[in-house]
Amino acid sequence: MFNKISYLQYFLSLPVKPSLRTVLIIPFILQILAVVSLTGYLSFKNGQKAVNNIATRLLSEISQRVQQNLHTFLETPQQINQNNANAIKLGQLDVQDLTVLEHYFFDQLEVFNQVSLIGFANTNKEFISAEIFPDGSLTIRASGKLTKYNLRTYTTNKQGTRTGIKDFGKPYDTQRRDWYNKPIAEERPIWSEIYPHNSGIALYIAASQPAYDKRGNLQGVLLSNLNLSKIGTFLQNLKIGKTGISFIVERQSGRLVATSTNEKPFRSNNLESQLAENRIKPFLAIDSNDKKTQFTSKYLKNKFHQFKSINSSQQLYFSIDGKRQFIQVLPFQDNRGLDWLIVVVVPEDDFMQAINVNTRTSIVLCIAALIVAVAVGVLILRWITQPVLALKKSALALAQGEWEKRIRIERSDELGELAKSFNSMADQLQEKFSQMQDLNKALLQSETRLKQFLDAIPVSVSIDDSSGLLYYTNRASQQLVNVELLPFIEYENIAEYYQVYLAGTDQLCPADELPIVYSLAGKTVHVDNLEFRHPNKTIPVEVLSTPIFDESGKVIYALTVCIDITERKKAEKILADYNSILEQQVTERTLELQREIAERKQAEIALLESETRFRLLAEATFEAIAITEQGILLDTNQTCAEMFGYELSELVGMRVMDFTAPEYREQVMQKIRSGDEGIYETVCLCKDGSTFPAEIRARVMSYRGRTIRMAAIQDITSRKQAEEATVLAERNRLAQEIHDTLAQAFTVVIVHLDTASRKLTTDIEIAQKLIKAGRDLAHSGLTEARRSIKALRSQLLEDGDIFNALNRFATQMFSPTNTHIVCQLIGEIYPLSPDVENNLLRIGQEALTNAFKYAQAGEIQIELAYQESQCSLRIKDDGQGFDMGSVSIINSFGLLVMSERAERIGVKLTIQSSPGQGTEVIVLVNGKKHEEIARKQGEINDL
Repeated sequence: MFNKISYLQYFLSLPVKPSLRTVLIIPFILQILAVVSLTGYLSFKNGQKAVNNIATRLLSEISQRVQQNLHTFLETPQQINQNNANAIKLGQLDVQDLTVLEHYFFDQLEVFNQVSLIGFANTNKEFISAEIFPDGSLTIRASGKLTKYNLRTYTTNKQGTRTGIKDFGKPYDTQRRDWYNKPIAEERPIWSEIYPHNSGIALYIAASQPAYDKRGNLQGVLLSNLNLSKIGTFLQNLKIGKTGISFIVERQSGRLVATSTNEKPFRSNNLESQLAENRIKPFLAIDSNDKKTQFTSKYLKNKFHQFKSINSSQQLYFSIDGKRQFIQVLPFQDNRGLDWLIVVVVPEDDFMQAINVNTRTSIVLCIAALIVAVAVGVLILRWITQPVLALKKSALALAQGEWEKRIRIERSDELGELAKSFNSMADQLQEKFSQMQDLNKALLQSETRLKQFLDAIPVSVSIDDSSGLLYYTNRASQQLVNVELLPFIEYENIAEYYQVYLAGTDQLCPADELPIVYSLAGKTVHVDNLEFRHPNKTIPVEVLSTPIFDESGKVIYALTVCIDITERKKAEKILADYNSILEQQVTERTLELQREIAERKQAEIALLESETRFRLLAEATFEAIAITEQGILLDTNQTCAEMFGYELSELVGMRVMDFTAPEYREQVMQKIRSGDEGIYETVCLCKDGSTFPAEIRARVMSYRGRTIRMAAIQDITSRKQAEEATVLAERNRLAQEIHDTLAQAFTVVIVHLDTASRKLTTDIEIAQKLIKAGRDLAHSGLTEARRSIKALRSQLLEDGDIFNALNRFATQMFSPTNTHIVCQLIGEIYPLSPDVENNLLRIGQEALTNAFKYAQAGEIQIELAYQESQCSLRIKDDGQGFDMGSVSIINSFGLLVMSERAERIGVKLTIQSSPGQGTEVIVLVNGKKHEEIARKQGEINDL
């Protein structure tokens, strides 16, 4: 391309016939211009060269110092996480004790004060951390069951002890946070995205790392946070020239991370939000309020189209308001996810102050000399320079691209011929220049599209020429090899430099087996047995390499495509492992089934032996054993057959009711329906129609998936006969005792009274003596009667009142069981007649005995209430109860006895019960009536 200076030089260099004007004007002007221009040019260039050298060295040193210090600064939180992960793995730090973790993190935070937060989140969604808030306050932050999974903030003292609640917090689920899920998924330490602190006054970036125990079990995720403002403070402490600045930009998004200016890396959202963290947001570097940061960012974006295109260190310069600025751009990356750009900007004025003074002085002197020389020359040569000036004006217009302007000199001398030549040249240049612009634009668009297409392909594409020089690589190639791509490297060194190994071995790929060697030899190859090895991972690849021929069939290029097949290899390994595990599980299950079959056979043999032993025991017992299901006899023993007068073979299949006396069948059927377990008495029916009293002990059990009832039946005829004989003997004894005492005494009293009645009219003295003798005999008979009654009175009442008697009786009866006894006395005890107290005690004993035998109660309440109008006894249990409508008092001896005793002493008896609701017995005694009887009885006793 030609510019206006080129056109002018071309115009002046045309071969023309020298004339007087030319000889006088041009040499004179050229000499002056040459001297002035050379002087100014050398002065400017020397100064600029010095500035460039200084700026290059300074920017390089500053950027390297920023990179080194930034790397050290950012390595601190990762090192904290690694140390804590090692402590957890070695068992030195108990992650289950959150209190220990709280003090441990607090102590670490005081040592590493550049870190804003150190914490840990376990797999149970619990979180604990120590944090320096942006306002400088030390806090403990916790989330878990105690906080209902709200992120609660506690104030602390200097020792790390909680002193109060600063913020009750909002719901906080760690397992929905990227800093928790991403390191677990990738199984390595990572950096999080930049996010706003929940105080809404700072931006944070989090370093997180998964923590495992000795067995490799995941314990949770360790967290160390940095306040981006601290990175800005770190940049401010670096001296960058006089007015230079440095800032850090995210390479992918272009957002400002930190700056050495006073500008904060976030702005207000101007939104009313319940969450403070939603009130601020980061912004792009091109939107910065700082002029240098904004103009520099826009220049880099315009030059490279986008920040992520900057893949290497760059030294550039541009102007702000006409002032030159030097730029050093340095990519900053690590293997944990950071991808930043460090930008250092230094104005040229920081270096050019002294040089500019000398340059200005030289320029002023040169200009002064030029003005003087030109003025003298113009005065001398003005009258001969007019045509030359016209020619110069036209040439400059052409040089500036004003093609429509032409030189109009109507002369036939050298200047006229020169004007015609210039006009012809302008026409030709205008046409060629237009053609070149169109071709350059089309070529540039084509190259840009091709590069974009190849860079967008997610596989590695590289092209080598026939000599082995690297001609082209796309972006995926750089990511695959992870080292600098060299333009040329010997075949013998390719595998070692790029770490190309034969898959599954520690052997480098031989040079003669490299795909590129085959393709440059004219062969197409397709292999999948190679892998690239990086320090922290291995990438298996599938390689296709093919030659590209020219028209003559000669290899001019070799095209190589590498595809990352890591996921495919993983899938193949998972499939192989699954097949192996499935085969092992089938084998284990087969062995397990064989063991189960053998165990079942052994269990069947043992069961058969157990049934045989049970049969022998049942046959040997003196009690009848009956096994029934839903009232049908399933099995029994020989004793049962003999007891009821049947053959053993006749009994199986008969109904239980066939062996029960008709008046007791409803009672027995109620026991069977309710599943009642325990001891009860009934009357059994034999085959010949005879009956006998029996005691039955029943138990419900599960046998081979069926619910059966096993009952032991005992004939208690002898026991009942013994009880009746005892009662009859006691009655005879009492009759003899009464006859020998009361009857004889009362007979003598009657005789004395009859005699006294006859002597009243004849001999008063004898009559009085007879009456006195009769009274003494009556007292003696009364004493004997009391002695007899006392002999019948319960021993429990002899040792205390009725309340203590019932309490002792219940305690003695239920002490071997788990039944809870609750005794309660209401009111003040007053005396009742001995007969009432005795019968009241017997009713209570019968109620407690029934509860013991049948109720299977967990709790029994005994309440004795002495009120002014009446005395009441209440006994209630929470046992299984019974249906009052299905029980006859006549057929239940215990209920009959209680009813007769209540009727005998003239009290009201109430019995309430229902299945599953327990039983309640209440006795109401007329307190005033029986208290009066007791009082009169006491007076008689006193007499």
